[in-house]
Amino acid sequence: MKQDDVVVSRIAEIRGEEKEPGIIIKLLATGENVSLSLLEAQPGKNFEVHNHEEEELCYILQGKGIMTVGSKSYEITAPTVVKIPPHMKHGLLVTGTETLLKLNAHSPPRTKAVKK
Repeated sequence: MKQDDVVVSRIAEIRGEEKEPGIIIKLLATGENVSLSLLEAQPGKNFEVHNHEEEELCYILQGKGIMTVGSKSYEITAPTVVKIPPHMKHGLLVTGTETLLKLNAHSPPRTKAVKK
């Protein structure tokens, strides 16, 4: 690895992808083995149940909600960490009164903020 491989980004300057009104995903960084993204979801929003080939580690930075992983639902509040295995169905309903912020690490890395 060379010094030229180092990237420093300001999150406020990263443009996000609006999945739907009230849900924004920002792809913060992509490395050789992992990517990092930030989900911002307004109160009452529901991030649909989906799955993907990547393993996912989630860190709830702010807010609260109900996260469904597989056949179980979990009440989550900041700070909470959730590990989601590859191909496992999961989704999130924001139940609090503040914006939910969820930091996501995916391995192997994602190359865009949302896969359809």
